[in-house]
Amino acid sequence: MNKEIQEYLDKVHESDFAMLCEVDRICRKYDIQYYLHGGTFLGAVRHGDFIPWDDDVDILFLRKDYERFLEVFETEAEERFKLLRFEKYPQFFDFITKIADNDLTYESTSFGAEDFYDNRYSHPTLDLFVFDIESDNHKMQLLRLKLLYSLAMGHRPYVDYSKFGPAMKVVAFVLTKIGKCIPFGVIARKYMKIQTEGGIACKAQGNDSDLKTLFISNEQPDPRYWGLDFDAEHLVYGPDTAYIREKEFPIPKEHDKWLKKTYKDYMSLPPEDKRVPMHVNVIKKNEE
Repeated sequence: MNKEIQEYLDKVHESDFAMLCEVDRICRKYDIQYYLHGGTFLGAVRHGDFIPWDDDVDILFLRKDYERFLEVFETEAEERFKLLRFEKYPQFFDFITKIADNDLTYESTSFGAEDFYDNRYSHPTLDLFVFDIESDNHKMQLLRLKLLYSLAMGHRPYVDYSKFGPAMKVVAFVLTKIGKCIPFGVIARKYMKIQTEGGIACKAQGNDSDLKTLFISNEQPDPRYWGLDFDAEHLVYGPDTAYIREKEFPIPKEHDKWLKKTYKDYMSLPPEDKRVPMHVNVIKKNEE
């Protein structure tokens, strides 16, 4: 990794750590449970820090804790940290609520189109993922979520159809064109309704939701997490901890089982050409 990239990542990791510590402070104050997730979880276990080439933060909540966190964050957080709720904007980036650190501004991002998103994603971000209870027909639930994701892509500045096979390329093209004609707010509300239908059904039936199977309901439809089941009793409750920069953060108690399920041989490093930042190219300090 060259010196320029390393200097950039050092600044980003300072920002990432500041966001994570602020989230941790607020969650402790209000007794809100969260867990490190994704690359942040992997980095804490494998490196005792952020993954050296990673450039964002991922955390995970159960639905009730996520909703409580949204209630208190904006009145509690430092002014530099901006909550970006995906359903509040007319453009589609993904179905993930984010926190952005406005003290650091990127010169450009790997996805481009900063102006399209009014530069709100031109900062280091912390992603809030959500655990929801699976509906009785979970395969159909996932299919409907994927359909809505395809429709929502019509509200992006452009779609890279080269990522799809020949048949799916046609399907994706048609769905994005249809989705462009539907206000994104309509798509987002439908998506959120499908996310929570399993939990709503459990409450209606008087079932103990703590014993149900969970899924991460706002993941992008990629192979790593899409469709994975997580047993609530063994993978969530009674958190363990891991360290980032000598500060302790919560992780799922069965972290070895969890990481093997998502990353396989998670202690092995990826090929050197894959050890690069995923989101950002160049940065500049915010002068405001």
